[in-house]
Parts: sequence; structure tokens; C-alpha cells
Amino acid sequence: MLFLIIIGVVVYFNSLFNGFVWDDEEQVLNNVLVHSITNLPAFFSGSTFNTGGSGGMGGLYYKPLMPVSFSLLYSIFGPNPFFFHLFQVSLHIANAILVFLLFRHFFKGLAFFPALIFLIHPINVEAVVYSAALQDTLFLLFGMLALLFTVNQNLGNLKNACILAFLLTLSLLSKETGVVFIILTILYAAIFKKREVIASVIAVLTTASIYSLLRFGLAGIFFNKHGLSPITILSFPERLQSIPKVIYFYLKTTVFPYDLAISQHWVVKTTTFNDFYLPLILITLVGLIFLFVFFFLRHKHSWNSAPYLFFLAWFILGIGIHAQIVPLDMTVADRWFYAPIVGLLGMAGIVLNELRVKSAEFRIVGLILITLLITGLSARTMVRNTNWKDGLTLYGHDIQITRDNFDLENNFGVELYRAGRFDEAEAHFQKSTVLAPQWWTNWNNLGAIVERKGDYQKAKGYYQKAVDNGSYYLAYENLANIHLFRDNNPQKAKEFTEDSLQKLPLNPKLWLILALSEYQLGNTQKALEASRQAYSLSQTEQTFYVYSHLSQDLPLEIK
Repeated sequence: MLFLIIIGVVVYFNSLFNGFVWDDEEQVLNNVLVHSITNLPAFFSGSTFNTGGSGGMGGLYYKPLMPVSFSLLYSIFGPNPFFFHLFQVSLHIANAILVFLLFRHFFKGLAFFPALIFLIHPINVEAVVYSAALQDTLFLLFGMLALLFTVNQNLGNLKNACILAFLLTLSLLSKETGVVFIILTILYAAIFKKREVIASVIAVLTTASIYSLLRFGLAGIFFNKHGLSPITILSFPERLQSIPKVIYFYLKTTVFPYDLAISQHWVVKTTTFNDFYLPLILITLVGLIFLFVFFFLRHKHSWNSAPYLFFLAWFILGIGIHAQIVPLDMTVADRWFYAPIVGLLGMAGIVLNELRVKSAEFRIVGLILITLLITGLSARTMVRNTNWKDGLTLYGHDIQITRDNFDLENNFGVELYRAGRFDEAEAHFQKSTVLAPQWWTNWNNLGAIVERKGDYQKAKGYYQKAVDNGSYYLAYENLANIHLFRDNNPQKAKEFTEDSLQKLPLNPKLWLILALSEYQLGNTQKALEASRQAYSLSQTEQTFYVYSHLSQDLPLEIK
């Protein structure tokens, strides 16, 4: 286990100095609710994304333990990405140790090497170095603890059954994919500990009851479609065409982790040979290999096939959840293989354990091959870590691999804008609006570009499009800003912000613009009240300046 810790630290050390990227901004940096642990109840009554002042957190999924973790880290260390990355890398190393302990239960001699591959495999980088993917390391941690508890403890004991239910609940509250461990727990008991099946079912039912009460009763989050990713727009028969390529993607990336990229939204629209039949043939061959190995070993070695079938079920469950049978918010994602790869490695470990040779020459050759494999995977992981250094680096690299991607185009445009490369940014924003005209963020960002050029009328049109598409809080702020500062129309700004605050009552920027609008209209008392509200929500230099001057009846310099 010490070697796993040392190797994990070495391989992921360069990732500790990366910044926040992608959804880290809206789930951590700009998400004011997670900046204080006193908002703990809000984490269980909403999703995970910043809503810009609506009074809660938005999103389609229910994973409250992730914002709880963010809030604890932010409350202690502030917006320092180093500690977020350190925490997540530590969880990943802990998960590798748990994987090792589970494998050792089934095949003692070879448990270390499959666990090591899990630790350093490049397909897991996204789950480890991307802060907004914390839910993946969390749900696996609690799920593995639950499974190991099932393996090592007597579930017939009421106390142990309660502990199991608690661990499974934590896994499910980390991410919905924790349902995999709910099924695996019952499956393990059914195969290996038949007398404890009823106890495991009771624990699972307890978990399901608690989770349902929190998700549906408290948070009111049901199962809604994403509606932005191309895969979510397709009907189930249309999605079936993509399933072979989706499964093939994960198998290919496991064997050849070369072209790693985030946010992939490709779909298979026609049944061509390369996109449909070839992946279907290849995954069928893999399935036949799995079956051949099963029957060969069972016939030749008279082995206990139950562990192999258990890990096969693990792999099928894990990949099945992400195969687009139920539409997800993108087509594939490296982090979604974080749990399935454990099942795959478990199968491999059991097979290799059965086929172990005693020849010294073969062992030396095997050791050399394993050393080369570990070295190659570690090097690839360390290189991939550097891609996650910052947004400009990540998007600039990945956009070369996954093209015609609406949110990658938008995100790369944001980083180009921040770097002062405005013309390039505009081109990417425009492409994003063509690829996803129903989105809102891309229209808002395109509006910011044309506003900078001085075309305020066109900018207002783009901002309004963002408001109409998704009630995007930044678009509300930008529209209010144009009304007041570009159009010099405080009356219009006042009316607009008052309407906007009906939807975003906790947005400090809108309260500040309302205060300035009232001030220009001569309504000093209303301006003071609005500025007080803005300052109470966000103690910045700007809100302090306006509030302090109005409270002391001092003139404002509005720019």
C-alpha cells in the first residue's frame, strides 16, 4: 500500500499546481453558496451549479456531498486550487488502496498490479484532476467501503446492516452512479454470502428510502433530460446507433489512451461501417473473448467462476449506465469509466491469477512487460495532467481532437477573450451558436464581444437570446449594464432590474445596478436600500463604495 501512495504522489504531483477549469468556475469559484459552510442546508435542497442569485443551486443531478466538500475546502483554504487538487488526488490514492484490498480478497498474489493500473491509468485523469468531477472519486470511495464492508462483516448484525446502509447512502449522495454499488452489494451477498441477502436488501431499501426522501421530497429534483447535447435530442431508437461506438470508445481508450479529450458530443446518425458496424464487430469479439475465457478456464482448471462473473457484472453495470440507454449530458467522458475499469481489471486479475506460470524465464519477461506498461501509462498520465493546467491549455489541446463541439468552442472562446485574442474568440462563439442555437451561454459571450466593439444594439439582441433560452444570470446583468451605462437610460435600467430581481433576488450585481439607476433618477432612499442589499450579498470594493457614499449622503462618481 505504501508503494501505491508513493507512485500516486509521483504520477499526480504535477497536477497539484493546475488551476480551476471548465465547470470549476460555476461550481466553486462563482458559486457563492459553497463559499460558506453555513449554507449546508442549501446543498441538500438543490443541485450543484451557481444560479446567479436565484436563491439556490441549479442543475439536473443530485449529488449534495460534492458541494459539501467544496464548501469545507473553500471555508478552510479559500479559492486556492492546490488544496482542491490535493484533496482529490488523495481520494484517488485512497480508492486505489481500496481496490487493492478488494482484489486481494479474490486473488492475493496479483492484486497489486491491477490496483496500480487503476491508480495510474490516463483514462482516470479527468476524474482525479478536474475539481468538478469530485463526485466520481467520492462515490467510488464510499461504494468501495460499502462493498469491502459487505465482504468482511456479518450483515446479519443490525448494527452492520445500518453501517452498510449509511455507506451506500453516502455513495448515492455523491453521485447517482452509486446505484452500481447498491446492485453489487446485493449481488455479492447473493453469490458469496447467501444467508445475508435479506440483510443486504434491507440495507439497500433503507438507502433508497433516505435518498428518495432527500432528492424528491426535499430538493424536488426529478429525472429531467439535459436537452443541449446532441445525444439527448435523439430518440431511443436513434441513440441505439451510437451505443456500439460508445462502448468501443471506452475499450479502445483503456487499451490505447492516446487521444484524450473532454466534452465529447459526437453521435452516430447513419450506420456506416466505421461508425457502427466496425465498433459493433469489435465489441462483439470482446464479448466472445470474455465468454471463451470463462468456459476455457472453467473446463480446464475447474476454477470457481463466481468471482469472474461478479467482476463481469460490475463491468457491464458500470458501462451500461453510461452507454446512452438513458441519455446523458454528453456522449462519452473519461471520468465515466472510473468505476467500470475496476470491474475490467478485476476480471483480468482473476484470469492472470489462474494462468500464472512457474517458469522463471516467463516471469522475468512478464515483469519486464509490466514495468514497460506501468512506465508508459504513468508517463501518459503525467502528460495529460499538464493539459489540465488552465482553460486555455486544456481547450486548445482538446479542440484539436473533438471538433464541432458546442461547449468546447464556447469555452475556448472564453479563454481566448481573457487572453485578449478577441477576433479568434468571436469566431468560436459564433460557431458555438451555430452548433447549439438553443443554448444561452454562447449567446451571452457573443454579446460581450459585439458590445466591446460598440455595437450595443446587436449585443442587446444576443443577451436577450441568452435570457430567452435559459434565463442566464450573466445575460441579465449585461443587459441591465447596457441600459444604464451604454444607453444612459436609468428608467429602463430600473424597470429591467426590478423585473430581473423577481427571478434572481440574491444577485448583487443587479441590486447594485438598481441602486445606481435609482440614484440617477433622484430616488436616494430607494438607492440606499438597494445598495445595502447589494453590499449584504457581496462585500466588494464596488458595493462598499456605493453603499458607504449613499449612507453618508455623499455624491457618487458613476462610470
